[in-house]
Amino acid sequence: MNEHVKAHLEFFEELGIDGVRLEPAWHARGEPAAPIEPSEPSAPIEPIEPIEPTEPKTVLQLIKEEIGPDCSRCKLHTLGRTQVVFGVGNPNADLMFVGEAPGADEDMQGEPFVGRAGQLLTEIITKGMRLARRDVYIANVVKCRPPGNRNPEPDEIAACMPFLGRQIELVA
Repeated sequence: MNEHVKAHLEFFEELGIDGVRLEPAWHARGEPAAPIEPSEPSAPIEPIEPIEPTEPKTVLQLIKEEIGPDCSRCKLHTLGRTQVVFGVGNPNADLMFVGEAPGADEDMQGEPFVGRAGQLLTEIITKGMRLARRDVYIANVVKCRPPGNRNPEPDEIAACMPFLGRQIELVA
């Protein structure tokens, strides 16, 4: 494991963070995560077909194409998003960052973490961790911007979670 990644993980361990899960809730040791009750999705969630193993970059591109530029798996496509924001970076990265949802800048540019939070993340990656942004992989839980940068709702998370799960699996 990369020394910088190891140091970063040890730092989080010292803070009492015991890990990050695929569920949207993560927590520090001793604090139970609040369960998120799934709500009915606004549209039926279609099963995702497995993709034959190949290079991660190719599989990520196939997943991006499967989502499509005009995804309508949840209500976010009707609430003003400009485009789907998939993920960027090294598909063979040792480290992956997962944000909650794209903001206005990300929605305009089609790339995660390019706004103010993205500038801070890039600074943490480059100055704090001494890595290049292109050496990590960056994605979001939901792929479309919620209106007003509100938190994604459970049905929106549920619609994107299979795609995020596959991104994580490939990069891991």
